[in-house]
Amino acid sequence: MPNTRHWLVKPFVLCAALAVLVGGAKAADMPVAGGTEFVPMAPAGSIWAGPYLGFEAGGSQTVTDVKAGGQKKDYSRFDAAFGVFGGYNWEVSRVILGVEGAATYIGDTKKGQHPVLGTIETGSKWSVTAKTRVGLPINNFMPYISLGVAATDHSLKANGRTESSVGLGAVLGAGVEVAMHDNWRLRADYTLTGIADTKDTFAGTQAKRTAGNHRLMLGIARAF
Repeated sequence: MPNTRHWLVKPFVLCAALAVLVGGAKAADMPVAGGTEFVPMAPAGSIWAGPYLGFEAGGSQTVTDVKAGGQKKDYSRFDAAFGVFGGYNWEVSRVILGVEGAATYIGDTKKGQHPVLGTIETGSKWSVTAKTRVGLPINNFMPYISLGVAATDHSLKANGRTESSVGLGAVLGAGVEVAMHDNWRLRADYTLTGIADTKDTFAGTQAKRTAGNHRLMLGIARAF
């Protein structure tokens, strides 16, 4: 799994923001003393429940920590990212539960110098994700959090040799979705993905690489 200094701060901040939104929504549902009787919000199923398919694009950053011969260095690359996603939502009381799959191009490899390995090239190009989502609809807005797993490629090239792998890592995410007219939806989605934690040997020198990716994507989807 990636180093927590790189990957856990931003998701906690986003989850805290979502908690504020959720708390505000719950407060709005409570009756006011001496006022009129509270009228519950209309069921969300007609807006959110059912299948959907969409496209997303945004920014992606992959960071790899390479440690060899007692020397450690980080290599970071920021790229444009794009992909497709689709899923299914169920309405359970006032909560929306869903499953979603996505295939995303997340960037290219980064060239750099390592104090022990010399010139290296490392990074990830694609990721396939499966996750569950929990959302709280507020009229046509829905903040949500997500949790799942991702299969992501990763490679490290040093001393004329390339070691490639497909790692299975945890996925944490959060976002906000907006239901538009004619079953169209817009969303902003943040995803944190663990990629690789492996050891390889290059010209007799053992190298450990730990990598992760975070990305912020804007998406548009069609509900069916």
